Amino acid sequence: MRVLENGYTVKDLSLENITGLAKLHSTSFARSWGAHDFALFLQDRRMKILGAFQTGEHDPLAFLLVRQVEDEAEVISLAVGRRHRRRGIGEGLLDIAIDDLCEQGVKEVHLEVDEQNSAAVELYKNIGFEVVGERRAYYPAGPSKKRANALIMTLDLVEVDA
Repeated sequence: MRVLENGYTVKDLSLENITGLAKLHSTSFARSWGAHDFALFLQDRRMKILGAFQTGEHDPLAFLLVRQVEDEAEVISLAVGRRHRRRGIGEGLLDIAIDDLCEQGVKEVHLEVDEQNSAAVELYKNIGFEVVGERRAYYPAGPSKKRANALIMTLDLVEVDA
């Protein structure tokens, strides 16, 4: 277990956390994953889920899902509960994951993010991710009835670790 600067604890998540993960995901994304999906992710040895907790709480208030394949990794999902946003929790989870990935010899981390999610795009850019491409009409239509584009972003860990 690790502690973020703001006092939240971070730990690797397990099957006992899947209900809380599914609940958090459903309040963070229009197309959400259920407990069964998270159970499958946790059975895949390439996947890791970090969760942030308040002291004494059982359900995570934030999580980061990362898949590692050899010397590359992909951020699959990052969610922070609405009441806990803008407190450095997402950045803290990413920092811990990036440190772990560097130790495991990962050279690049990739992700896709809705270009309309300005808070997430800003977070990733502040950490050092760069936009390397775009997937047009990637995300399902929201209230605007228009499909959203995804930005493809990459973080070069060789430069970060240097």
